[in-house]
Amino acid sequence: MFEVIFHTEADAEFVALPPVVKAKMVRLLKKLEADPRKLREPDTKPLGNNLFEVRTMGSDIARGLWVYQEGKKIYMLRIFIKKSQKTPPSELAIAWQRLEEMKNEI
Repeated sequence: MFEVIFHTEADAEFVALPPVVKAKMVRLLKKLEADPRKLREPDTKPLGNNLFEVRTMGSDIARGLWVYQEGKKIYMLRIFIKKSQKTPPSELAIAWQRLEEMKNEI
């Protein structure tokens, strides 16, 4: 099993998701905990530089940006409702900034 560790703000973003989207995200997070290496598109997608996104489908599309870390840890860095085809660079920048914050806290 992997441990999913939420950045404080990502946790708040998760809590704020609409109920239907949150239920979909919970299902995907359970799959991540079981073994993220077994997840494939459309559930997850590599974004480069060891950053991945977990993807809900349907009318409201949410994304969770995450990275693997040593010791079977997954850091969930950013969760947002996606409104465009590609993941906006600003969302990637937020994820990288939060990863640095989490590294500094450890």
